[in-house]
Amino acid sequence: MENTVPEPKYLLRNNMGPVHCLSFYLTSTREHLYAGCSSGNIYIWDLETNRVAKQFHVGEKDPCLTMLNMNDNHLLVQQKSGSIKMYKSAESYWEIDREIHLDNYTFCRSQILSEDVIIVPLKNSNIGLYSTQNLDMITTLNCEQISRGKNLGEVMAIKPLSSDNQQVLIAYEHGLLALWDIRERKVLHYMHIESFPMTLDFETKNMQGIVGFPSDKLQIFSLLSDKLIDKKQITLRTSGTSVTSLRPDTKICAVGSWNGRIRLYAWKKLQCLAVINEYTDIVYDIVYSHKKVQSYDCKCLMAAVGLNGSISLWDLYN
Repeated sequence: MENTVPEPKYLLRNNMGPVHCLSFYLTSTREHLYAGCSSGNIYIWDLETNRVAKQFHVGEKDPCLTMLNMNDNHLLVQQKSGSIKMYKSAESYWEIDREIHLDNYTFCRSQILSEDVIIVPLKNSNIGLYSTQNLDMITTLNCEQISRGKNLGEVMAIKPLSSDNQQVLIAYEHGLLALWDIRERKVLHYMHIESFPMTLDFETKNMQGIVGFPSDKLQIFSLLSDKLIDKKQITLRTSGTSVTSLRPDTKICAVGSWNGRIRLYAWKKLQCLAVINEYTDIVYDIVYSHKKVQSYDCKCLMAAVGLNGSISLWDLYN
């Protein structure tokens, strides 16, 4: 029996239109939540006042796919058209510092490997590693060593394990999950999964991960001695998973759906704890604060957003 959860701590609304990505920006003096929209606008919400403090434009009708806080002074923005822009803080606003345009129209989100390197999806099932200092390409991970002449399809999802071990998980459109060694630029292991993986997350405490698909299945897998192990499938009541998000303490996994539901799982037992029914259409993003949000007296605040642009804030199972 799925349980309902308490009401959200707050709902942030401002006629933003569809919001594709969220990012907490927490410092000793600021508690902000960034919202990247399909319009190409980024709204900066002040969590102390629950109002929009600022907004800026990154591209005309070019959706923001992801925003990566490199540090307190630099913000990296990836857009659907293939543009990757680095912004630097200039007192009270962000100004563009560097920009590259990749000829790759994608929904796959780039990821941070380290303070100096980002991992970016490229054409033809390949992966690029780029320097955050100048946005120059460092190297590529070429899929030929695992494709064996077959088409792997687009890169659908990327998840670095950690900056220390230099390994990354890549999910490919036609049903392959691969573990790459970045230093050696080679595949250590791969496993077959369903086609069209929409979302991927992994944590190194239990060495366990999750993949979501357009179907009604969630794939749970583990990693042992550099080998991917198919662990368990979870069958959902409805089809279509849009986002999976593991909380930093690895106790909770949130799963957002095409129909707007967000399911909360106890990550260790893989038991569904509750279902959030705040949205009626696709959930685009779910993120957690990496430290306590003083404005809400919450050590790990969860933020979710859907097609309608309403951002919900939650203090759950803390």
